[in-house]
This record gives sequence, structure tokens and C-alpha cells, in this order.
Amino acid sequence: MLSVPRHYKRAQALCHRDGVRDTPTLDRCVPGCGNIIRADEHAAQLRECAEFLDKRAAFAARPIGDRFRANAARLRDLADTHDRTRITLEDAT
Repeated sequence: MLSVPRHYKRAQALCHRDGVRDTPTLDRCVPGCGNIIRADEHAAQLRECAEFLDKRAAFAARPIGDRFRANAARLRDLADTHDRTRITLEDAT
């Protein structure tokens, strides 16, 4: 099932807080921005990255491993949020 992307709204863009640019700036992207667009493929990639981090955590020193696991959990939360809040083609009609 494909997600329907939302349209970019400059007023909501957290990356535009400097008021200089007129286009989105990916290097200033903020995860909580109202303009974020994720497709189902992106959610799957987030989960794959989380799995990779968990595997690395198993072989890392405890503080680093804990950080890897925390980042993996954050990525899974983002993917889960996408799954719960996505707008599908069926929803849009």
C-alpha cells in the first residue's frame, strides 16, 4: 500500500527558521517537522537501519551499545508512527 505524500508548506518548515532560503534544506531537516513525507519504503528502511544498529550494539562497548540501541528504538518509533498515521490511496478517496 502506498502512502500519499503531503504537500510542502513553508510556514510549517522548521528548516526555514532562518528566513533566508525559499526551498527546503535537507541538511537542516527536523524530525518533528509537519512537512516530513515518508513512504512505506522509508519506514522499511528505518527498520532495517534499526536492525543493523542492534547487531552492532551486541559487539560494542556498553556505552556505545546503549547509544546504538537507543537510536534503533528511535528509528523503530518513527517507522511505527508512519504506519499508524499514513494516508493511503483508499483514505484519500
